[in-house]
Amino acid sequence: MSAGPDFDALVAELVDRVLNDPTGALGPSVYETARLVSLAPWLDGDTARVRHLLDEQRPDGSWAGPGGYALVPTLSATEALLAVLGREGEAPSLPRAGLAEAARRGLAAAAALVAQPVPSTVVFFMLIPALVEGVNARLAVLGDAAAQPLALPHGLTDDALRALRDGAWRNPLTGHYLEIVGPAAVGAAEMVPVDGVVGCSAAATAAWLGPREPADPAHPSVRFLRRAQERGGGPVAAMTSLVFYERAWIAGNLATAGVPREVLAPLLKELPGDVGRSGAPTAPGFAYEAETSAIVLAALAHLGAPQEPEYLWQYDAGSHFMSTIPEHEPSTTTNAHILEALGCHLAGGPSDADRYRDAVARITNWLRGRQQPDGSWSDKWHASPYFATMRCALALHRYAGPDAADALRGSVAWLLERQREEGSWGRWDGTAEETAYAVRTLLELTVDARSEGVAEAVQRGCSFLLEHGLNVERHPPLWIGKELYAPAHLVRAAVLGALLATRRRPGPLPDRQ
Repeated sequence: MSAGPDFDALVAELVDRVLNDPTGALGPSVYETARLVSLAPWLDGDTARVRHLLDEQRPDGSWAGPGGYALVPTLSATEALLAVLGREGEAPSLPRAGLAEAARRGLAAAAALVAQPVPSTVVFFMLIPALVEGVNARLAVLGDAAAQPLALPHGLTDDALRALRDGAWRNPLTGHYLEIVGPAAVGAAEMVPVDGVVGCSAAATAAWLGPREPADPAHPSVRFLRRAQERGGGPVAAMTSLVFYERAWIAGNLATAGVPREVLAPLLKELPGDVGRSGAPTAPGFAYEAETSAIVLAALAHLGAPQEPEYLWQYDAGSHFMSTIPEHEPSTTTNAHILEALGCHLAGGPSDADRYRDAVARITNWLRGRQQPDGSWSDKWHASPYFATMRCALALHRYAGPDAADALRGSVAWLLERQREEGSWGRWDGTAEETAYAVRTLLELTVDARSEGVAEAVQRGCSFLLEHGLNVERHPPLWIGKELYAPAHLVRAAVLGALLATRRRPGPLPDRQ
């Protein structure tokens, strides 16, 4: 048997990677890459982006996914291929017959997907109408009378998109999806690029620059797009950065798993300063919001640098807290993170403790009401119930007191029932990320890790993580943005956090054979 992994070295390596790579180590995005094909044909790497779309198309004609999560990237890729076919006075960079065939297959896949229930992704209720409109406007390039316009999914209208284009887009939140605004987005004064980037998005930045190649090749936004596409060899990632969210999430996750503060302290150095009063965005260029602010505040508290979470009160909606203002639907994990931030502050004995106790009680009741009958939670920011269950269950366990006991027993039972034969957990297939969330939840919710079948479940889960979780290069995408994406650093931190938390409990970690 081997001596086992050197966790101190693995944590140090992760911290170093995060500090040296503010991009989140995200893989290429079908949606975002296709938007560059359509919006910025002048940009270097165009042929590589088109080829990437052709290579990534699935046998059924769709892109990405799984299931209904394929709709947005499939619409984006199909519209982009139609745009390439329709470029006036320019021969397509790849054989026209192959492009047309891929577009037809994409159109057929999109027609099947719009007939199915649509899962919630970032502003899907506006992205989908915008993309359907774009596809339908380009169908003539196929020269095929049989190519029928796409309908919107049942119950979805373009009302919100129309309101956005009439002026509601001037809300700062719109920066991240500026590409659906239309011509008014070009050069919009309300959208100030940060280091050349609009809304932490290559697509949004391209929309802001406009369809023609800018006269100034040294413009910061042009330089950003050229660097972004060069980094991926043509394709680009779903976001340019999630640096504040990522560093705080990793610091808090590993601190509560027992990693010494001094090891994690470098992750906090470049976070926004006065988060307690001013809040924090996911990364520079994103709008400020409650979720990242709460995660940063909780991480600071866990690492011995607490701040009063005054900023969060503006998101108080009565029964729960909002993620953003305005908000389309509430988030369970945002409320779990806020519960943790408020609970950390309450533990310090503030003078207005009653106000914080009341908020903790309200969030507790709201989260209990959002729990599924089987004991799990789900959320709009992550496709896996194992992520939402971990975030909600741990926050309730740490800060809600005995009122949450029944809910947490239900979560333990659900996790024990859902483990797969090889020791993993997963919504679709067993994954290292979801297994880490399940192991971490079981460890913290059970007083004695050797009871109620927990020991066996944890050991089997850790065996899976040791074999499959420490060298993951491309993890299945489970995080929800405009499409599903996989932040590699966060996934690795989740795995390390679960294994480190296990090491602190009775019973040794299993050895890899």
